[in-house]
Amino acid sequence: MPDTTNHELTAIILAGGRGQRMGLQNKGLLPFRQQPLIAHVIASLRPQVSRIVISANDNLDDYQQFGLSVIPDQLADYAGPLAGIYSVMRVLNSEWYITAPCDTPCLPTDYVARMLAGRHGQLACVAHDGQRQQSGCCLLHHSLLGQLEQTLESGHFAVHRFLAEIAASTVDFSDEAHGFANINTPAELAALDTDATSRDSGHD
Repeated sequence: MPDTTNHELTAIILAGGRGQRMGLQNKGLLPFRQQPLIAHVIASLRPQVSRIVISANDNLDDYQQFGLSVIPDQLADYAGPLAGIYSVMRVLNSEWYITAPCDTPCLPTDYVARMLAGRHGQLACVAHDGQRQQSGCCLLHHSLLGQLEQTLESGHFAVHRFLAEIAASTVDFSDEAHGFANINTPAELAALDTDATSRDSGHD
């Protein structure tokens, strides 16, 4: 059962996609350096937040083995990460919700602190790696739930569109751009593994 205690901050790991470009494999469960991808995300987030939940629609038993609440979408047909965020916000009480995709195994260790510091009085903010906005890495206040619901009801499911509508502030992570590298294809998974190994060995 989900922990329904009100938390100041809840981290949502987004693992509800179909993984179409990965041959319909569940990306969060793919092996990366001897562990599932999602295990690396959990390890990065655990020292940074008091509550982590997983938004997932398939392989629920597999995800529950990580000892976290697993919350499926309340909307049908794999409506996307915005629907996953909405579903968690409907079920769990929290003042703030911070998100991370299940396929970002190198997430910065100061991700949460920098996102909180980057709000600048706004109700939402989103990470930017210096080249592009990382819409899957955002921070949202609970008061946005009603507007999020209206957006989904109107048939708009893109996270970047919703963040633009609510004028989310941007948090600069250009100095840690590698931390937002994500996986969409087997080739990208192999390349990220090579890159991570090179960084660990001290090579450029």
